[in-house]
Amino acid sequence: MTLKANGRAVFLDRDGTIMEDANYVGRIDQVVLIPSAKQALRRLRDAGFKLFVVTNQSGVGRGYFSQEAVEQIHQHLNEQFASAGISFDRYYICPHHPEDNCDCRKPKPRFLREAATEYGFDLARCVMIGDRASDIQCGINAGTQTVLVLTGVGRETLKSGEVQPSFVACDIAEAAEWILNQS
Repeated sequence: MTLKANGRAVFLDRDGTIMEDANYVGRIDQVVLIPSAKQALRRLRDAGFKLFVVTNQSGVGRGYFSQEAVEQIHQHLNEQFASAGISFDRYYICPHHPEDNCDCRKPKPRFLREAATEYGFDLARCVMIGDRASDIQCGINAGTQTVLVLTGVGRETLKSGEVQPSFVACDIAEAAEWILNQS
């Protein structure tokens, strides 16, 4: 089966996947893009994929930084990616502390399901990319294909054996290549 981009989406973890994970990023001066992120996302966008960022930001719930700080970081990301002709369709943010037992924190698939309903696509034709077990399990729980990237904490996630992704990629560029070459 050839996976066509029409009506498909790629869900992206933020920290460790499209930008470096600096442990509770709460300021724009902490934002450093993964070197291949712009090129990779441009290829996916050019192929017609919708792009969504799905991120757990427990730093808000822990009181490390505000929701406004997260929004500033996302505005900064928008500016950085816009310079390469890339836009995100939406950011989905869980600001809760892990102990809050909310219904939106990955690995719960709420945001992926909301996006599928709102934008009208079949999750079985979509992909979740991330560096943590919670990212991969979120995709599995939603019924997407999954790609574990070895950036961020991906190597540790792979070694743990907690999850079985559809594919393991060295970075977002290799993940994009795999998605684009599925047949």
